[in-house]
Amino acid sequence: MFADLVLEPLAFPMDPAKRIYWGCLLSSLVLASAATAIRAGQLDIAKQLRSLANRRYWFNASTCTDIGLLLVNNAVRALILVPALGSRLLATLVVGRFLQDRLGDAPPPELPWLAIATIYTVTMFVAEDASRYFLHFTMHRFRPLWRFHRVHHSATVLTPLTLFRVHPVEHLLYYLRGLAVFGLVSGCFVWLFGRQLAAFDVLGVGLLGFLFNLAGSNLRHSHVWLSFGRFERWLVSPAQHQLHHSRHHGQRNLGSALAIWDRLMGTALPAGRHRQLHFGTPCPERNPATQRHAAGRAAPAP
Repeated sequence: MFADLVLEPLAFPMDPAKRIYWGCLLSSLVLASAATAIRAGQLDIAKQLRSLANRRYWFNASTCTDIGLLLVNNAVRALILVPALGSRLLATLVVGRFLQDRLGDAPPPELPWLAIATIYTVTMFVAEDASRYFLHFTMHRFRPLWRFHRVHHSATVLTPLTLFRVHPVEHLLYYLRGLAVFGLVSGCFVWLFGRQLAAFDVLGVGLLGFLFNLAGSNLRHSHVWLSFGRFERWLVSPAQHQLHHSRHHGQRNLGSALAIWDRLMGTALPAGRHRQLHFGTPCPERNPATQRHAAGRAAPAP
């Protein structure tokens, strides 16, 4: 059992539901190569490969912490969270049964399967993204939660594995968030449409989330600057998330995929031009949980 828990993360690159799925890693590598070549004005494959194979980038204390927390949280999830709180499928069945018991049969659906699949896919993606933003926002604004979240911001070297650098309590909060959102949305749709419920997916994973992961999501935790330019009004770019990890912009760009939440809450900051950033937990006087938040006012792009 212990050996299985330790070895399970090794299979993550083969799981399409994981951001570090090999296909998403490959797409990020291609985008990183293109972004680096455009910035340098030439494509130097040899130089890019040397940078990718830099031992100091992959073998350092910060990345070791990422891996350690990955193993710890994977064990916590398998041994405690799933047995105690159940799976997303169970949450869906509970919500669907509750609605059936309280409201009876839903009105007969009059929508074609294509419309049902589209509505469900978009609703789930937006609900997941909004809930991630507001939980993240809360962890930056309330000191007790910031004490857990600052573990993620303590990374001084950003790699795709930094995604897993979260305190076990934060891992619990995100697990509960995912359980609640998936159960509520899927349970309502199961009650409404029953066997007609369909979703657009790729390899068993939600289509929109999978496409966003393909669009360089692994570069969010990296030192490769990739901006979406004008599209940052709608989508959070890897460069914007790197700004979020910097010591000087920690309370900006809290969104995961959609930029609308940052714009609504006044936390959006365009990536602007490429710059050198310093990563790591801000010192207490710069702690984003203690700074005054000017709602509705975004800092100008440098």
